Formats: sequence, C-alpha cells, structure tokens
Amino acid sequence: MEQTSISSEAYNRLLDAIFPIILKNGMKATTMDKVAACLSMSKRTLYEIFDSKEEMLKQVIGYSHKKHIENLCRIFKEADTVMEAFYLTLKTHQSVMGQASAAFFQDMDSSYARLRPVYDNQSDTWQRNMLKAIDDGIKQGVFRSDVNYPILLRMFRIQMESLKRMEEFLPQDVTLNEAFDTISISFLRSIASQEGAKILERIKNSYS
Repeated sequence: MEQTSISSEAYNRLLDAIFPIILKNGMKATTMDKVAACLSMSKRTLYEIFDSKEEMLKQVIGYSHKKHIENLCRIFKEADTVMEAFYLTLKTHQSVMGQASAAFFQDMDSSYARLRPVYDNQSDTWQRNMLKAIDDGIKQGVFRSDVNYPILLRMFRIQMESLKRMEEFLPQDVTLNEAFDTISISFLRSIASQEGAKILERIKNSYS
C-alpha cells in the first residue's frame, strides 16, 4: 500500500468491501478486474493501493480475520455468562461461514496455502483464550470440570475445518449452516453442567 494514496480509514473500508467478494468467488476467481467492477472503481486505482493481487488478498484476509477475532473478544467481554459468550461466538463463526463459497475454502487449502499462517497463528492464540474462558465457565458453574478441554477443542476445530470442505458431500436437504449449528449446539451441550444446560436453552430461545 502507498501510504500517501489513501487514508487509513478509507483503506480499511476498502478491505471490508473486498472481503465479501473474495468469500463469494474464492481467491482464484477474485481478479483485480472483478474487484474493480464490483466496487465501481478503476483497476488502475486498485494498483495504486495494492502492488499486486497477492498483496490485496494478504491484506484483506489478514485484516478481516484480525477484525473477526477482535469482535469475538468483545463478545466475551460483554456477555453475561461464558455460556452466552460461547453461543454468540459460534453464531458469529456460522455467519461468516454462511457467506463463504466452497471455492474460498478450497483456495485457502491449495493455491493460497501460504496465506494460512496468518489465520493459523491467530487461531492458535484464540484457542488459548478459549481455554482460559472455559476455566472461567467452570468457575461460574456453567461448564463441566471432568472434560479434557485441550483435546476436545482441537477435535472441535478439526470438525469445523472439515465441515468447511464437505458442503458438496452433504445431503441435498441439509445446508452447511444447519450442519454447523447442529455440531455447535452438540458441542455446547457436551460441556454444559446441569445449570449450564438450562442457561443454554434460555439463550437459544432468546436469540431464536
């Protein structure tokens, strides 16, 4: 990015505008021409801001994921209980996944695998924060204390990663969102204490 070409605020707004285009089309199909057309701007202007398509993708993915993590941290600070925070966090993940095409996930795994370290490093940090939050949930009495959470969280993450790539294998009457919701609620029920299970049902009803 040329620092003098655009303000930081305008630059961040541009990154926000490009991200849905990448989610919908995948990285390979998101060309500078397509982005320029979708945003009603010239390709020349894009190249004045980004040196290349690769640089654009790196900046958009990095910024969007960082913003997503910050939003999840805000949820944990503002939620009344850890159970509510976990529920809203999973719903936020579900919303993002619902916007992404199969091509996006395939591109992240293959052609643009070099962009994954940014995502993976932030996700590892997030898992450490989740373990701390779970400890708080145990103290609040909403989570069980007899669960191996480090292993369970890794298994849950593997399920989520696999689900992103299984849309084409799901039965026609099951959507990716429905599958994500089922796995997420099952996960929360598996770690909920008796009191936590009651809170979870109240939260589900209040947000439905």
